[in-house]
Amino acid sequence: MCPAAKIEPVAEEKLQLLFALLFSSPEPVTQDRIREVLYPAPGESEDANEPPAETHSPRQHLEALETWMLEKKLPLQLSRVGRSWRLLTSSAFAEPLASVRRTVHKNRLGPAALEVLALVAYRQPVLKADIDGIRGVNSGPHLRHLLDLRLVRILGRAEVPGRPFLYATTREFLDHFGLRDLDDLPEAGRLSAPAEAEPETDADSSADPETEADSASDVDPVESSALHSGGPTRKS
Repeated sequence: MCPAAKIEPVAEEKLQLLFALLFSSPEPVTQDRIREVLYPAPGESEDANEPPAETHSPRQHLEALETWMLEKKLPLQLSRVGRSWRLLTSSAFAEPLASVRRTVHKNRLGPAALEVLALVAYRQPVLKADIDGIRGVNSGPHLRHLLDLRLVRILGRAEVPGRPFLYATTREFLDHFGLRDLDDLPEAGRLSAPAEAEPETDADSSADPETEADSASDVDPVESSALHSGGPTRKS
């Protein structure tokens, strides 16, 4: 029986390059992007005649980088955001750096904005009218603020009279709160209630003129600004 082939360690220069990529990128880095940088295609590398052969997968590079950072005792850690990765300060330094974070994050969310964001996160896709109904007050200014921060996006329009906008969270939302995906939200499975899954109302209730007027006029400053700007959705 032949012994298993020994897996060569990831080269030091590849780990340094991967570290530089993650450290310098303003956005989470996908595994495809890691492969493009570490193993450029012919014509993209300095030596176009002999492109470097891929010796390890992006995931193996990430695992090796995590070990490399631990060995060097760097105050950083890898964090997964959806299907992408980024470098964050180690959680052990969260408390000492709290004052710095308060200075850096000028656009902090108040209690009302956090309440609106929580409703969007747990009930997405959700209508503004549903958010207003749950809170009992107009949520337009807070939705507009969340759109500006790119924590919330316009997913589309609901198939109801007036075709109001449906709101959902963004990848920046996951990044901001350190979540891999929406399943990481506490009690996510129990609290979600998508708008299109709600039962249809009967003819009497749907004929309520106040309800229809609210739907027809749902293009408030929040939606109007999003329409003119093409929406806050980010490029993938």
